[in-house]
Amino acid sequence: MLGVLDPEGAHLAALRRLADFSRARVLEVGCGDGRLTLGIAEQAESVFAFDPDEAAVVRARKALPSQLADRVTYGVGSATEVEIPRSAYDIVVFSWSL
Repeated sequence: MLGVLDPEGAHLAALRRLADFSRARVLEVGCGDGRLTLGIAEQAESVFAFDPDEAAVVRARKALPSQLADRVTYGVGSATEVEIPRSAYDIVVFSWSL
């Protein structure tokens, strides 16, 4: 499923033009199956990605390469349910989450 919605990587490329993920602590709201998470994590210091769709998060966890496992944490919940400490993240990404 990864890459199906954006096989050319245009969406991730657009995000990279808007923000420098290098060494950033990133919060991804509405990560779904992790279609953007992995590309963000390649550059980021850390990524906390969550989504209310538990099945999608399970797929994202299964697709997480071992070399990114120390940088990515997935969670299940909505933006109103997940407690997010102030100033804990440098960049917040939410794509297709409305």
